[in-house]
Amino acid sequence: MYDAREKAIRDYQWAMNSARREGLDEGEIKGEIKGEIKGKVDLIQRLQAILEIPASENQVLQAMDLSQLESLADNLQSQIRNRMSS
Repeated sequence: MYDAREKAIRDYQWAMNSARREGLDEGEIKGEIKGEIKGKVDLIQRLQAILEIPASENQVLQAMDLSQLESLADNLQSQIRNRMSS
């Protein structure tokens, strides 16, 4: 009886630690994605400033997903390259 209780306590502690680790990992991933988005938003606004076009509002850019932001940044970088080669 005593061994079964100890096992149940260890199992519970293991499950709690596992859930805590999963939560931390998930939070870390979300933080990384948020950081990537913020970095892309900053890059896009700097590229727009270089091109002397009105900067997009943070809210508009932050509503986009990462692939959309990357595409927009690539497009702006291409515009800068084209201007430099002309």
